[in-house]
Amino acid sequence: MSNPWTHGNPLPFYGHSSLHYYGHIAGGDHEGDSLLIDSGPKMRIEPNCMFTGNQGVVDMDIVLHERDGSTVVVTQNAHSCPDSFQTTEQTESIEFRITSVEVVAWGIYLKTDDSGDGSLVGDAPDIIWAPGELDQWWQVLTLGPPSFQGNLGPGDFVDVFAFNITEENGSYVRVDTIGDSAVSYRLLTLNQETGDVENSTDGSMMIVPTGTHALVIEIGDTNQTVEYHFSLPYNGPYEPDGGEYLDLSYRAKDFYIFAGIFLLSPLLLVIWWNRGAIFSGAPLASDIEEHERRRLRRLRERLAEALAEEIVNENEVEYALRQMGDSPWRAVVQDWGEPLLRHMTEQIEICVWRISEGDATLLLGIRVADEPWELAAMRVHAPEGAKVGIAAVSPSHLFQGDEIFLDKMPADSKMFLSLTLEGSPSSLGFQLSGLVGDQPLAAVPSRVLDWSD
Repeated sequence: MSNPWTHGNPLPFYGHSSLHYYGHIAGGDHEGDSLLIDSGPKMRIEPNCMFTGNQGVVDMDIVLHERDGSTVVVTQNAHSCPDSFQTTEQTESIEFRITSVEVVAWGIYLKTDDSGDGSLVGDAPDIIWAPGELDQWWQVLTLGPPSFQGNLGPGDFVDVFAFNITEENGSYVRVDTIGDSAVSYRLLTLNQETGDVENSTDGSMMIVPTGTHALVIEIGDTNQTVEYHFSLPYNGPYEPDGGEYLDLSYRAKDFYIFAGIFLLSPLLLVIWWNRGAIFSGAPLASDIEEHERRRLRRLRERLAEALAEEIVNENEVEYALRQMGDSPWRAVVQDWGEPLLRHMTEQIEICVWRISEGDATLLLGIRVADEPWELAAMRVHAPEGAKVGIAAVSPSHLFQGDEIFLDKMPADSKMFLSLTLEGSPSSLGFQLSGLVGDQPLAAVPSRVLDWSD
């Protein structure tokens, strides 16, 4: 190998260590060998160097390569490696330059106790990139289930990561912290031309427009190393309210008349098929039979009565909810009336009713389409006003804070849950997330439920 290094990119550094690298210098090789190993900022490196031959026949330089193209000499004309050394805030790689007056074999191995921030080697940058200068120094985080870890401590009080939004109207973004940590989070939306901060939150939900934006993790002055662990869940795209429209229907009046006559012509065939129901009062095949309506009405009354008791009979509540789950979805919707909130997509339908006026208990109905959901969870949040929490769920499911864990939801299945809420929010929002076809998916109703009534 040439000395200095001329072989392209540095050799990799994995997690807490590099690979073991070996070589030899032949007699008469006055140029010697060099070895360039990937590194990062603010790392305490412990090199392990091995040489054959007599003591002192090896001369070695250790040089840090900096981001701006400059170099920093750690040691020069040394006969062995130091016990440890510290990289700078700008270090990209470490070069070992070895010469010998005799034939010698060498081996070099690096290790560190400093785990990198995220998937980076070394410390994450302390500053936000300038417009057009985002490079491999900043990790671009992925929205979704993956989680990320890092640490802050003495001399390292700020870590900056990037994340990218591709939806045309932007996305809902929040930080989901895992475990307890003394660090604080800031989500920053950046002007894509100037780099100026246009909006920010403390990690709570915000609408982030298309482009590349920043997550800043901070801690106050401390002499202790503090770890952090978080994820950026995918919360679905932002859907803005429709704008104002002009009525230009008069321009196509003749077409509307023709289309109306053409599309209504099958009505004669429908009337013929259902002539018995129309002219003699016989029930239509699609009508819900009377006994089914009576059954659903009684289930609704039993559910309301059970929840109104001072001591709730959980068996009675679960029985009513499971019986509703065995009934046709359309029949339940007709019996309970217009939902307070309804969200329909190709994969899922969500309906929310209030079980009794003035009560903090909701009926939540979920109908799954032809693809099953895995690792499903429903989150109830308060976009405005006081925080909301979940006090009770029937039938019994795991829940914590404002989130219910639904686990598997088979294809073409129905589920009805009774949710008792705590807190005094002015509005409620719902978000269903999970895996559909091994891909993360979120169902977020485009409007919130007014809870101040």
